[in-house]
Amino acid sequence: MNSPRFPATPEEYCSRGMDHLEKGNYRDAIDDFTQAIKLRPDIAAGYRFRAMAHAELGNVPRAIADLDQAIRLKPDDLQALLNRGTFFLRQKQYEDALADCNKALTIDDARADLIALRGRVNEARGASELADADFSKAIELDPGHASEYLVWRGDLRLKSDDLDGAISDFDRALLINDGNVYALSRRASAHWANHDLDGALRDFSKAVDIDTDWVWVRNGRGLVLHDLKQYDAALKDFDKALELDHGHGPTYEYRFETLHKLGRKEDALHALNEAIKRNPESPRLFNRRAMMHYFNREFPKAVRDHTAALKCDPMNATTFNYLAWVWSTAPDPTVRNGRRALECATRACELTEWQTPGFVDTLAAAHAEVGNFAEAEKWSERASELAEDEKSRRDYSSRAEQYRNRTPLRVNPADMEE
Repeated sequence: MNSPRFPATPEEYCSRGMDHLEKGNYRDAIDDFTQAIKLRPDIAAGYRFRAMAHAELGNVPRAIADLDQAIRLKPDDLQALLNRGTFFLRQKQYEDALADCNKALTIDDARADLIALRGRVNEARGASELADADFSKAIELDPGHASEYLVWRGDLRLKSDDLDGAISDFDRALLINDGNVYALSRRASAHWANHDLDGALRDFSKAVDIDTDWVWVRNGRGLVLHDLKQYDAALKDFDKALELDHGHGPTYEYRFETLHKLGRKEDALHALNEAIKRNPESPRLFNRRAMMHYFNREFPKAVRDHTAALKCDPMNATTFNYLAWVWSTAPDPTVRNGRRALECATRACELTEWQTPGFVDTLAAAHAEVGNFAEAEKWSERASELAEDEKSRRDYSSRAEQYRNRTPLRVNPADMEE
C-alpha cells in the first residue's frame, strides 16, 4: 500500500497507520490512527484499526474500548463485532462475546468465522453441544477454512472424550494441511488418550521435525517416550525443552519423573525442587516430594511437605490421607501422632464420602494408633468391602485380624511400592 509521506487528512493518516500495522510497527500505527481520530472523531475505521494495534501490544482492554467506539459509529460493522467478540473471549467475558456473535449473525447468518467464534465462546461457557453444532456449521459453510474449524471441533471432542471423533477431525484437517503442527500435536494427544502410544509418538515426532523449537511438542514426545519406558530418549526431549525455555516449570516435573525411573534419585530431587520453585502453589508437587522423603525414611521432611501441600489446598483429601498414614504407621515413634492422624484420616473420608477404600484403611490404622482397636477392625472390614481388587481385599482383611489382636500397624517404606 502506498501512502503519503506527510499525511494531511484523516484518510491519509489511516492509510499510513495501516502500513505500520502490516509491518508490525504497532506504536507508530497507534500514533497515526490517533491523529486520524483527532482530525475526524467519527472515523470508525480509525478506532477499529487502532484497536488491532493495541491488541497486538497486549492491551486488550484498550482494544475493546476502541471497538466500542467503532461499533457506536458503525453498528453494522461485522468485522468490528467479530474482533470485539474475540477480545471478550480472550478476557473471559463470555456473555459479552456471545452477544456480539449473535448481534453480528442477525446481520449475516452465513458468516462462518462468526459462527466458529460463537462455537469457541459456547465451548468456553461449557455449552459443548452448541459449540459442536456451531463448528459443524462453520465447516459446512466455509470449506476453504475448514482446517482451522476442524481443529477447533477436534479439540472440543478430545476434551469431551470423544476420541474417535477427535481423531477423525484432526485427520481431515491434516488432509487439507499436512504441515499443521497444532493439528498434529492434538492428534498425538488423542492417540495417547486412546492408548495408541505408537500413533502418538509418530505424530509428536513429525511435529518436532516441523517445529523443532516448540516446547509443547518436545514435552509431548518426551511424555509418550516415558510411557513407552524409553527413559533415556524421553530425558533427551525434556533436556532440549529446558534449553528452549529454562523457566518452564512443567518440564522440570516431567524430567523429575523420568530421572526417578532411571534411578537417578539425587538428580530427580533437584528437578523436583526446581519444579516447586516455579509452581509453589501446587499440592501435587509437594506431595510428590514428600513421597520421596517418605521412601528415604526421612519422615519429618515428608510431614513438612505434606503440610505445605495442605496449605496450598486445604480441601485436598489425598493430602489428609498421606499425613494420616505417616502419623499412624511410621516405624519411628518420634514421628507418630495418633490424635492428628485420626483427625486427618477422618477428614479425608468425609471429603470422599467414605467411599475410597485406601482412605478408609488409613482411618482404621489411625484408630489402632490411638488404641481404638474395635473401630480399627470395623473400618478395615469396611475397606475390604470397598476394595476394587483381590490383593487389596486380602491386605485389608489381614489388617482387620491384626487389629483384632490389638496390634497397631507399622509400615516399613522399603516394603511398599514407590
